[in-house]
Amino acid sequence: MTGKEIVDHKGLRALGIRYCKVHLRRLEKQGLFPRAFKLGPHPGSPLVWWLSEIFAWLEGRASTRLP
Repeated sequence: MTGKEIVDHKGLRALGIRYCKVHLRRLEKQGLFPRAFKLGPHPGSPLVWWLSEIFAWLEGRASTRLP
C-alpha cells in the first residue's frame, strides 16, 4: 500500500462499517467520521474516503472498547 488508497461506500461495508450513506454524512458533519470527497466534478461522481483516515478512525474506536 502506498498510503494514498481510497475506499468507496461498498469498501466501507467490506471493512465492517455498515452505516448508510445518510448516517455517514451526519457523522462527518459532526466531526465524528473522516470527510469524504468526490472523485470528479460531475454530480454522479462517487464519494470516497482516504483508507488511511478510515483505519485511523477504526483504531480510535477500538481504543474506546468496553471492558
